Amino acid sequence: STLEAWRRHIQPIVRNPYLNNPNLFTENPAFRDHIFLNNEGFAAYLTKPFHEPFTEERYASSLLRNRMLNEMFHEAVRVILHEDDLNAMYYSVENRSPFLDRDLFEFCYSIPTAHLIRDGFNKVVLRDAVRGIAPDCVLDQREKVGFNAPVQSFLNTGESAVRDELLADSPVFDLIRRDKISELLAKRDLPNSESKFLFYFVNTKIFLEEFAA
Repeated sequence: STLEAWRRHIQPIVRNPYLNNPNLFTENPAFRDHIFLNNEGFAAYLTKPFHEPFTEERYASSLLRNRMLNEMFHEAVRVILHEDDLNAMYYSVENRSPFLDRDLFEFCYSIPTAHLIRDGFNKVVLRDAVRGIAPDCVLDQREKVGFNAPVQSFLNTGESAVRDELLADSPVFDLIRRDKISELLAKRDLPNSESKFLFYFVNTKIFLEEFAA
């Protein structure tokens, strides 16, 4: 069954503790805390309280389809396209997304939901479509692998010079507590959420030092 395949192939590689419960959204369809993992802890890093409530539009009765459409129109695709366009146009490069085609989009969203996931594989239709073209070792890989790397793999936070640079006076500390960053840098191993936060901090620090008035 689909649930048995999920338990066998997907559950062992799920990192978000909320998503280890296969019945989570059956029992509570409105649950969204998994999107803001550890947000209460990271809120303590801010110099001033900040809270932004989660909102989403209702496009479909299917929870999966509705989430996909919210990511398409609001949360992911639209945001990334805007960022990519800004980055490209800064260097006068025309940026095009060939798969962002209206006919392709409408066809994909006409595919019945039952055909999207099979035996612990997502994107089943796409996998089947390119079978014999793309390598089987890619098509048979259930785990999604991103291009990101742990921040400590390229930033030696154990070096005093690195720590001193990251903790040096900066506009970023008008927003983020320096003492909390110091505590973060003192840790030898960072879980995924803290590694990502440190990466975001470093980028924000560089950006503000370069462009803040």
